[in-house]
Amino acid sequence: MYKRFTISVVLLGCMLSTQLQSAWAQPSSISSNQVSDVGPLSDLVRRVIQNHPRARSVDAALKVSSAKSEAANQPLYNPELEVEAERTDINTISLGLSQTIDWSDKRDANAKAAMHEHNAVVAEANSQRQELAIELLKALGEYHTASTINKHGQRRLQLMQQFSSIAEKRHRAGDLDQIELDLAKLAVLEASLESAELASRLSDAEQGLLSLLGEQPTPSNWPTLPESGLDLQHSTDDTEALLREHPRFKAKQALTLAARSTIDVRQREARPDPTISIRTGREDDETLTGLSLSLPLFVRNGYHAEIDEASAKLVQTEQDAQATWLNLNSQLTAATQRYKSTRATWSIWQQQGETPLNRRTELLEKIWQAGELGTTDYLVQIKQTLVTQSAATALRGRLWSTWLDWLSASGTVFKWLSIENSRATAAMQK
Repeated sequence: MYKRFTISVVLLGCMLSTQLQSAWAQPSSISSNQVSDVGPLSDLVRRVIQNHPRARSVDAALKVSSAKSEAANQPLYNPELEVEAERTDINTISLGLSQTIDWSDKRDANAKAAMHEHNAVVAEANSQRQELAIELLKALGEYHTASTINKHGQRRLQLMQQFSSIAEKRHRAGDLDQIELDLAKLAVLEASLESAELASRLSDAEQGLLSLLGEQPTPSNWPTLPESGLDLQHSTDDTEALLREHPRFKAKQALTLAARSTIDVRQREARPDPTISIRTGREDDETLTGLSLSLPLFVRNGYHAEIDEASAKLVQTEQDAQATWLNLNSQLTAATQRYKSTRATWSIWQQQGETPLNRRTELLEKIWQAGELGTTDYLVQIKQTLVTQSAATALRGRLWSTWLDWLSASGTVFKWLSIENSRATAAMQK
């Protein structure tokens, strides 16, 4: 996002590359012992996934699926009542009742298929909520990164303005020539332009964040990003368990089960259901009673094409599930490696630290005023100090982004935030 600082971040990574291997003892599952202050983040995410229009659309889809599942569990056939009256030379009146019997239990097969389809919708709903949460948290990270870098830009502008003011005084005193004074003024102009650009980027980041709030009021203070609790616990055996619980894979798995159940539905539809009718009435003074049995003959359409279609659909869903598994496994592996690399670089940056900005700038200013440092060198040193600090801020933002990528790839963002997806859980239980 911040092209000006990209080179600095890359150079920082290159300088530290020889030390990375010792810091790579990192993880593939969330540690149960980690402690991180994610309460405000959880509250913000919970409000958004409950009230955002996209979340409401997911809720509506769940209601549709739930109603469809309930409808599939209803009896297939209703009884039929027939009344007949005829007045001729012989007066006839009759009352009949007929009922088609679900002899092959199509209702149960339909209910199972609908249940698996509903589970797929529930898993997909959970996946969409997690994606919305990830988008919100990434937007929040971009906002905080832009905000901090914008402060660095303002600080640089302030320093350059002070520097220009001192340069003018020294020029009037004869200690600074015109070329150096012009250089100081150009530094102020450059810092002013950069500050305006950074302020614009901050505004864009804030608008992107606000767009994800939906109809929620803007918080007076945005939740801060946690400094701790981003550690993973090493466990190579957890990868398969994470993927099996990932909502995207669970959705594909449920669709596979639904496709398998659909084959059973189509096979049972190829079996005829008998209809039994009871009829009673009077013909003049005589009482009439009758019992009939009818059975459809599937001689023109044996429903074999429908069975073939369902079988082909099963193969398709199985391959989709396998492809999803491979894709998720690849994403999780890549996200883990990116997080390891970024985390190691950030840890080394924290260990080495940096000379506090105020102390360094004050020292540079004293050396410059003492004449031991040229104006050009002073400007280069000040600019490099601020650029390095902004690069570190961008690196921290990238650490947050790679952490969220891992949470997305592992499907554990709600677990990390301690958010129970109660609506999806309740829907699954139905």
